[in-house]
Amino acid sequence: MSRCLICVEVLAVTVLAVAPQQSPPQFELVQAELFSAAGGQTNAWADFDNDGDLDEFVGFRGRANRLYRDVLPDLVKTHDASHGVQWIDFDNDGALDLALANNDAQGGHYLFHNRLTADRARASIAIDVVDARGRHTKSGAEVRVYAAGTRRLISSALVDSGSGYCSQNVMPAHLGVAGHARVDVEVTVLTKSGRKIVAHRNVDPRTAPRPLVINARQ
Repeated sequence: MSRCLICVEVLAVTVLAVAPQQSPPQFELVQAELFSAAGGQTNAWADFDNDGDLDEFVGFRGRANRLYRDVLPDLVKTHDASHGVQWIDFDNDGALDLALANNDAQGGHYLFHNRLTADRARASIAIDVVDARGRHTKSGAEVRVYAAGTRRLISSALVDSGSGYCSQNVMPAHLGVAGHARVDVEVTVLTKSGRKIVAHRNVDPRTAPRPLVINARQ
């Protein structure tokens, strides 16, 4: 953590040297006890309540696991040595569920079903970005969801090539739409000629295919 703080200070000095009329960037340490606590094993970010903001699950060894929305079941808290953790909409209802693998004496691979109400579960969209041949070769593509007809950003995500400690993510990007009835979806991909945007306008998250496949042809 000390190395990170040193980096911030150097950045502030650099900005002042280049543009002395501007104020240096300000950073605030959030949840200090999380980063200083021993035994952190794995973590996974996801918008499990579809409000457009990311939430975080952190698995610990020797202490209770944490979900930063204060809704973690006691069953998860009591298991030690959580390793593999992934968010996935296994029943395709629009709400992310939690898969958790443990390496403690009890062991076990738990699947926690997200019981959001149907209307809140459908307040999301899953975007599957593929190339012209239908392959998943667009890792690093940027997915953004806007309120339809505006530039008001609701949520965003990156197409991941593979992430997770002792686990593997799914390819479609899950984005909460915070209750918006219509959204514009933009996918930005890198091509030989530069950045290219593929857009789908006026999408209804409640009726859109899950996942919505977007072909990012070069």
